[in-house]
Amino acid sequence: MSYYTILGVDKNATMDEIRKAYLSLAKKYHPDKFTDKEEAEKMNEKFSMIVKAYRTLLDDTKRAEYDKTLTSVSFKEKLEQSTKRLQAKMAFKNGLEYYKKGDFWRSEKYFRSAVTFFPDRALYKSYLGLSLVHQKGMGDEALKYCQEAVEKELYNSHFHVNLGIVYRILGDTKNAIKCFEEALSWNKNDSRALKELQKMKVKERMKRGLFSRFFNKGG
Repeated sequence: MSYYTILGVDKNATMDEIRKAYLSLAKKYHPDKFTDKEEAEKMNEKFSMIVKAYRTLLDDTKRAEYDKTLTSVSFKEKLEQSTKRLQAKMAFKNGLEYYKKGDFWRSEKYFRSAVTFFPDRALYKSYLGLSLVHQKGMGDEALKYCQEAVEKELYNSHFHVNLGIVYRILGDTKNAIKCFEEALSWNKNDSRALKELQKMKVKERMKRGLFSRFFNKGG
């Protein structure tokens, strides 16, 4: 956040406008106005930034030097990266909300947007794969993204579980179980892996029971 933004003034603001903006903010955010200790500490940090911005912009030399940093390539790159990171986080958050609601088409769009911003982020790839597997004809792409996430962060049990779920939905029980067991090898208390394995064991027992009853009846 730039000093101009902190004070709420335009980049071409006059000294008088800067002074008025500072006085207005000082009245509102001065730490002495807050009786709660925790809140006063927060306001102290905020007020320190306000004072720093004011002192810089009120001094012609300091302001000229500061303005140069705003137009420098490194500053622009940092600002752009920061904006991308924020957009990716928001896209991922929205994707999760739609995924939990069972709206996999919309969740995929948001997760894909997050991956576009940060293609190397394993978290975004893993959930993109998880949303894709619920859509017809997207199984191969779902596996691709989830496998890439696991390769990127092999130690992350969460991503092994996501890959296992993809295999389970695609009907590959053997690989699904392998993934859930691998997740537990990294984190023996991973609740999702434990739950998925339990579900698969129950399903397997039910299947064996049906076969047993069928053959006994047939005999």
